[in-house]
Amino acid sequence: QTLVIGSDTIVDIDCQILNKPTSEEDAFNMLNKLSGKKHQVHTGVAVYSGETKLVSFTETASVRFQQLTEEDIRAYIATGEPMDKAGSYGIQGIGGQLVERIDGSYFAVMGLPMHSLSRELAKIINS
Repeated sequence: QTLVIGSDTIVDIDCQILNKPTSEEDAFNMLNKLSGKKHQVHTGVAVYSGETKLVSFTETASVRFQQLTEEDIRAYIATGEPMDKAGSYGIQGIGGQLVERIDGSYFAVMGLPMHSLSRELAKIINS
């Protein structure tokens, strides 16, 4: 049995969804909005076998950013890392330095909640 696993991640602050930035200025605005605040990261996962969806779920973690200066934000953007990341940061890279605290799964913030996925895959295999 071949399984296909898909996932996608969004950042949510004050009921505003932050997807991937469309420009460096967009990335600056997102990071400035996240600076010194708590936000939620939602990662949705679906597992399919052929055309049949076997399971889907969403895992959410709360993340708090440190207070960032304009210089901090511009230096991070200059690395190029934020440009293909929801919310303009990657916790698994340089962007991890911006994070003060996480409540929830690090892997959900990274984009694939490994613990929850492995439990769901075990259920599929054992059924």
